[in-house]
Amino acid sequence: MTIASWVRRHPLTAYFALAYGISWGGILILLAGKSFHLAVHQPQDRGLFFVLMLLGPSTSGLALTAVLDGRAGLHELWMRLTRWRVGPQWYAVALLTTPLLVLAILWPLSAFVSPAFAPRFQAAFFALGLVVGSFEEIGWTGFATPRLLHDHSPPMAGALLGLGWALWHLVADATGNISTMGIAWFAWFAVFWMAALPAYRILMTWVYANSKSVLLAVLMHAGYTGWLFVLYPATSFGQGLVWQAGFAASLWVAAAIVGRWGGPAGERVSGGTTRLPPSDGDVAAPVGRGPA
Repeated sequence: MTIASWVRRHPLTAYFALAYGISWGGILILLAGKSFHLAVHQPQDRGLFFVLMLLGPSTSGLALTAVLDGRAGLHELWMRLTRWRVGPQWYAVALLTTPLLVLAILWPLSAFVSPAFAPRFQAAFFALGLVVGSFEEIGWTGFATPRLLHDHSPPMAGALLGLGWALWHLVADATGNISTMGIAWFAWFAVFWMAALPAYRILMTWVYANSKSVLLAVLMHAGYTGWLFVLYPATSFGQGLVWQAGFAASLWVAAAIVGRWGGPAGERVSGGTTRLPPSDGDVAAPVGRGPA
């Protein structure tokens, strides 16, 4: 069996292996050059880590789309990336879900527990979310989501992809935080990434299943990352875990509502690309991991 034929039979495994390989492999190579001293990072190192994280899902999505579907697939991806004529309700969901839920958690905590929970409004940080979403969603939503939707309902597809998405952050986040947080980093990663991202990806997949718009996924990703940076309060580590756990819980409530009453998002849908063969039991995970 050639590599090309294997990729055609297992596109999701190939995608996750390549996305993880680019991001994790690049970061680990850079760390090896510093003898894995996690506490010794220059600003340019963090910049390189950031670029590698952006390149993992985006490059993988573009490369595999070209290999599997050629120019027609790339054109179809571009059409979904620029699909803006959707109902205004989907723009509202994409842009307002995160700020409304975060404020619903922070304002009561700031009023009744501690002023430290008061949200800050650092609007300039929203641009960071837009950059992240523009690159990452080429792969997560442009490539992986339609193929997961070919075999799974949107809630299940979103949960699988959300788990893989959350785990993908592990190396970069550990590199940046474990030297200062110590063993408490594991609690941070569990709450901030593993608890929240699968639920949010269910909501993103529901929006995509109803709109077939990668542009909305970009905006929804930007809304998540951007608004968290914009509103992030000046809390202690322990206080941070409290409000982040509340935020994750609110996302799961929203995901449960969508799964129960979300209409078409509770049904399996066609992937939205021109040629999507059955994935032959493929799962949304890097090689050797069973997730997203």
